[in-house]
Amino acid sequence: MDKKMFKVVIAGETRMYPEGTTYREIVDEISIHTETPVILVMVNGKLRELQKRLKSDCTLEFVTTKDHIGFETYKRSVCLVLLRAIYDVAGRENVDKVMIHYSVGNGYYFTMEGKAALDQDFLDKVEARMRELIAQKVPIDKKTIGTDDAIALFSQYGMKDKEKLFHYRRASKVNIYDMGGFEDYYYGYMVPDTSYLGAFSLHLYEDGFVLQ
Repeated sequence: MDKKMFKVVIAGETRMYPEGTTYREIVDEISIHTETPVILVMVNGKLRELQKRLKSDCTLEFVTTKDHIGFETYKRSVCLVLLRAIYDVAGRENVDKVMIHYSVGNGYYFTMEGKAALDQDFLDKVEARMRELIAQKVPIDKKTIGTDDAIALFSQYGMKDKEKLFHYRRASKVNIYDMGGFEDYYYGYMVPDTSYLGAFSLHLYEDGFVLQ
């Protein structure tokens, strides 16, 4: 059975795409040059992640990392890769907590608690692991689970702060992002895979470190 075709208007030009086409496939196919990478799209004026699929006729606009919401999406996604890399390098049993405290320039200041020693050698290994994950183009998938399941999930991972957070949530469902089996909760948008995230660096700072 043939798929239904929808009209997609991009920069005043109308194109036809089958139902279920991802917005990433559309962005890749038209190859419009932008100064910075396209990281989200506006679909009839509403923000959508690139991994979402076409469901109706629409007007499509691009959001890049030069836009505020695009840059915030980039930083949020790098944070997910950072946390995965920290647990991979240190071992989950050696990390009690990783905390984001505040913004520093175009990055974030973190501290870490647990048995793992935070020094330059550790940061170098974490950054190397992050770049491995980026080279592997690991998909970042969103899934919706029940609040009780989220509590059990973060209890299993030893993420006590997030376990406590969901005890007080009234919503019955929450969105969890999964990157190659590493799961975490974020409020906001993400890139479709790790290949979008090459520009970053890590630096020791005070009692923690900065993700720049």
